[in-house]
Amino acid sequence: MQNPANAALRRIKKLAQKSQNNIPKILLLGWSFGISVGAFSQEISSPDCKDCKQLNEVQVFGFSPEKFMAGLKVQKIDSINLARFQYQNLSDFLQFQAPIALKSYGSGQLTTISFRGTSANHTAVLWNGLNINSPTVGLSDLSTIPLMGFDQMAIQYGSSASCVGSDAVGGSILLSSVPNWNNKGVNAVVGGQYGSFRSGNLNAGLRFSKIYKNGVLNGKTLFYGGNIRNFDGKTPALNESRIDRNGREYAIEPSETTQKGLVQDLYFRFNTNKKSSYRLIYLNAWLTDNKLTIQPSIIDFREITQTQALRFIGGTQLDNTSIKLGFIRDILDYGKGDFLNPSNASTDRYIIRTEHDFISHKNHAGLTVRAGGEFVHYATRVDGYGPDIIHENRGDIFALIRKSFEWNNQPNKIITTLNLRQALSSRYKAPFTPAFGLILNLFTNKSQQLEFLGNVARSYRLPTLNERYWKVLGNIDIQPENGFNKEIGLEYKQLHGQYFKSSFSVNAFHNLIDNWTYWNPEKNYRVENLQQVLSKGIEFSSSLKYNDFIQQKTAGLILAYSLTYASQQKVYDVYAQDLIGKQLIYVPRHAVSGSIYYSKKRWNASLQGVFNSERYFTFDHSGQPFPSYFILNSTFTHKIKIMSQDANLIFQANNLTNTVYPNVKRNAMPGINFQLAAVFNFH
Repeated sequence: MQNPANAALRRIKKLAQKSQNNIPKILLLGWSFGISVGAFSQEISSPDCKDCKQLNEVQVFGFSPEKFMAGLKVQKIDSINLARFQYQNLSDFLQFQAPIALKSYGSGQLTTISFRGTSANHTAVLWNGLNINSPTVGLSDLSTIPLMGFDQMAIQYGSSASCVGSDAVGGSILLSSVPNWNNKGVNAVVGGQYGSFRSGNLNAGLRFSKIYKNGVLNGKTLFYGGNIRNFDGKTPALNESRIDRNGREYAIEPSETTQKGLVQDLYFRFNTNKKSSYRLIYLNAWLTDNKLTIQPSIIDFREITQTQALRFIGGTQLDNTSIKLGFIRDILDYGKGDFLNPSNASTDRYIIRTEHDFISHKNHAGLTVRAGGEFVHYATRVDGYGPDIIHENRGDIFALIRKSFEWNNQPNKIITTLNLRQALSSRYKAPFTPAFGLILNLFTNKSQQLEFLGNVARSYRLPTLNERYWKVLGNIDIQPENGFNKEIGLEYKQLHGQYFKSSFSVNAFHNLIDNWTYWNPEKNYRVENLQQVLSKGIEFSSSLKYNDFIQQKTAGLILAYSLTYASQQKVYDVYAQDLIGKQLIYVPRHAVSGSIYYSKKRWNASLQGVFNSERYFTFDHSGQPFPSYFILNSTFTHKIKIMSQDANLIFQANNLTNTVYPNVKRNAMPGINFQLAAVFNFH
């Protein structure tokens, strides 16, 4: 299929050839594999001209590790989908986007994600390239992350530690802020949402762009805040409960969560004499304050957890070189009753990261090498560690290599990535983590494309500070976990006439993790490297989409299914042999998610559903497991004009089946509930 941009690409051929770089030979030693296919014209077509070149990749700013994840399953979330569910937090949004396991302690309470049978601290959550998992507990609470705070998001499945660093054993969530250089002037937005249980939130923000003599200033400012409750009435009862369809009774633990935050992004792009040159400085800031209160009206049973985070990134991009400085402070206070003397945990991270891209286009094939390193200094004071401030240094160095090849005069027929990363620590030796991935274009024509994907990768997870320094139960000699992940897949895309397109993919994975950290109950829950866990399975996903931009009509159907076997292969003592081979706790064997949507001009309607099979909450599978459940949500939006300004009205109905189902604490999750939102845009 001929790419319409080929003529323009030919005109810049000479410019692209002038930007070739010499790649250090040492980074090419051992490079004897290759593979990949082009972007399928962002949908299906790829350039078929032999002399096509691409512009220097620094023209698009942003953290983009996905380009070095050949062979891994990566699901990019489009901006329309993000805008439609902008009032949701990350946990509510993700449960309908993919068949992944979410563990929630209740509405507005701690919610974590796990990929492919791994645990929550095997998922890396990255904000503009920096891992924001709590250094004390090693995970992120997705219920505290607002969807509206980010411009781009990608969900990555499988081990990608060689590409993004520690924790990415089961998968990663990639959140990015990106400047909108096409934005002109100032665009403001004000919105609010109110719904069941007297829950609601408000936000106000603006995007701005101003041209100066020396360059362009672009940015975004967002304030957000709200309350989340899970009980009716002003005085919640102590012993409320709900009964499911099988007559089982589950308690409702009254809780109230208050969230507020600020997101600030600033970018200044300098004017240069050369179009191929790029000069940028930027600042990203994200401040959060979240307070969870369980049993808010009964002091004797009240529990309060307050988490705060201050996150700052400042950096510059000079052509293909990026330098980034970061500071993150995580604060956690926990107390009972009147909350006058809570326990406190505070950790500061000082981060410096630098990387450079070497880009070459020779013999109609592309080669990119991204080399760099990161250094992090931790300073933490936690009541459970003792009175002193504890310091620790960590870092890593990496080389990410991507090469494409032509075959039978077809460019980008094969794409390969070879990623090399060595984590460094002042306290222990971390494993070396290489990874090799490929994409092989089996065939491409004007309406169809079939690709083969494969990836083999080592992975690692560095110990949390709790695992190392907690008094008595911690273990100063705890070692990093290390895994070995293998996966293969097929991805098929097809155009059906002018308006329809479909896709189908299947992926099989096998992930073996050694030195799995375990808080051993046989030793009063002292932490040890005691387990080996195997997670294996298969995933299917498919979609059918319709787009008629002239008539302003779109529609789509998206389905995904996963089958996951996750079990222990080695256990902590001889008395636990019966645990071997049994499904890990809270991991559903079968998971299904799907959505259907339709929009016409100013109206949009969608349904989202998720099914999870039964889940065990004891390692030996004693007692009845949590039952399977099906949840159905709906969303309706309508655009209106108010005094020449745009506004969106959004209505959400959640858990339409009013299903009674428990989660981690055996507490009932919310039944049917509703939210109504209004968003006003001012240009």
